[in-house]
Amino acid sequence: QSCSVHLLDSRLAMFSNNCRVPRHVSAKRMPVALALAVSAMVVKDFSSFVTCTRIPMRSRQGLWLHAGNIPDTVQQASSESPAELSNIALPLVVLGGVGLLLGTLGATKLLNSEAKVSVLSNVDVKFQDVPDHASVSNESKEELELIVAFLKKPEVFQKLGAKVPKSVLLSGPGNKALMAQAIAGESGVPFLEMASSGSQVHDVFAEACEKTPCVLFIPLDRRRRDEALRGELVTEEELEDTIEPLMSEERLDEILQAMEDFKNSELVFVVASSRQALVDRISNLFALGVAVGREPEGLVARRLLAANRLEEAVEAYQLAYKGCTCCTATEELEAELKHAQELLEQHWEKYHDMNVPLPRNGTRECSLRVRQSVACDYCSLSGGEGPGGAVSAAGLALASYVSQNDPPRCPSSGSGKMAPWCGVNVLELGSGTGIAGIAAASAGANVLLTDRISLLPLMAKNIELNQDQIDIGSADCAAFEWADVEKPGNEVSNTTWDVVLGADLVSEFADVPGFADAMAFLLCPLGRAAGGTAIYAHHPQSVELDEKLQSALTERGLNLRVLPSLPLQAPGDAVFWELRSKSSVASPELVAKVLLGGRDKAAGLGEIPAEFWKTLSGDTP
Repeated sequence: QSCSVHLLDSRLAMFSNNCRVPRHVSAKRMPVALALAVSAMVVKDFSSFVTCTRIPMRSRQGLWLHAGNIPDTVQQASSESPAELSNIALPLVVLGGVGLLLGTLGATKLLNSEAKVSVLSNVDVKFQDVPDHASVSNESKEELELIVAFLKKPEVFQKLGAKVPKSVLLSGPGNKALMAQAIAGESGVPFLEMASSGSQVHDVFAEACEKTPCVLFIPLDRRRRDEALRGELVTEEELEDTIEPLMSEERLDEILQAMEDFKNSELVFVVASSRQALVDRISNLFALGVAVGREPEGLVARRLLAANRLEEAVEAYQLAYKGCTCCTATEELEAELKHAQELLEQHWEKYHDMNVPLPRNGTRECSLRVRQSVACDYCSLSGGEGPGGAVSAAGLALASYVSQNDPPRCPSSGSGKMAPWCGVNVLELGSGTGIAGIAAASAGANVLLTDRISLLPLMAKNIELNQDQIDIGSADCAAFEWADVEKPGNEVSNTTWDVVLGADLVSEFADVPGFADAMAFLLCPLGRAAGGTAIYAHHPQSVELDEKLQSALTERGLNLRVLPSLPLQAPGDAVFWELRSKSSVASPELVAKVLLGGRDKAAGLGEIPAEFWKTLSGDTP
């Protein structure tokens, strides 16, 4: 018995080594082998007893089973045929049992050695061959290029310790398999696709590691039918009905765990799913998410509306409405678009719009509706434009001042109190929401609102919202920053301005030189507001800052006068300054100070660039 067990154990060890199977795998079949061996011994003992024959000496000393000595008193049978049969058959029984065991193990190994992944070694697909690659975001394209670079030379990235997004989740209705092949094709590495079932996930990943660097594509689902949904108005449920899952939840969990176990390999995992709910659930487990193709616009619009992303939803509904070909769906889309627009208007009125009543002396009260850019997750007015996107206290005070006072030192237009600013050209610097300039336009002025380019849509929207208040005057907006006053755009340089407005443009000492240069540049005898007046409203922040600003303005040849406060104005509210040029003649010293920003007081007339003269006066001195 001992000999038999040793033999079986040695045979199993040899088989395990040849097949590269761990010993603990074959140990599961050990009870079967032992049972066969014991059965063989029992059969031989019983056969010896029945035939009353001795086991030949060669069998006792041989390699197979030893049945023990038979007493000499037992009489031998007259024929040795059964004994001879026993001597031949029993070793065959044992060999058959061992063969059965090895065959079982071999069959198991054969099953496990069946193709767990389909391998495509020479992939000639490139990103340019993928129709949906153009719709991929620029950021995702850069990440995909980084993956390609890693697959081409992984040793370089490993040596540098650089992190590469080696797990990619493809979503959307486009051809995700083709996109995955393009990653392999661009990299020149094998493309492997995992079977949906049949093999152990860990074994699949281990087999794929033998072919690294490579791309392992794992499709989680597929479409049951390929239908054109762009012209239809579909729901999430209708879209889900066209998708057939390929993986159970248990197998998906095994895949996600295996990805974590093999994260330090040179495998790039590309997982694909068309089910948005599943994508949302597992997206945080992937280094990169790429949307392939565009979903039906109606579906996108409904999803955005459900997420309360109202402005994006309205835009998506408008696209869906334009591209819809079904009459019934068109009517449904039109109703949903109108509903989304109403929700967006309600959102703006509640969270972004500010109603500003502006009383006028002896005339009807003017009420402005001003939209602000404040912190918000549901529309584009998210506060990213900074403090200029909200109505400031100084800006509100300046709007009130303009509404309650006539334009300074400007010829009367003859329109009386109904439009006291009629015919006056007004340039507002740092407009933000544009509340002060729009107040002047509602009083009859021709106004240009200016600020950085990111605030241009907000200024244009506020002009549109208050168009009913602008009866006689006009309002427009342009991208222009007052700090770049030496490089004015055509909208600024092609008009002569009577009044320049500004509110709280200086908040720290670093702002003083630039603001003083801008005022001098505009108001000097060669400026586009030569002979005009600037009204500047600000909340005093410190005595030192105000003194520094007044000194800088005086050095640049400007007179400063404090204007009367508004009626019922509380102490500590905005202070209004009137700024005018001291001289109507452009002396060389004044020109040098203005055109060079006062930063080089020793500069003479000959050092002034000719383009400055052309910009201001239209010809050279």
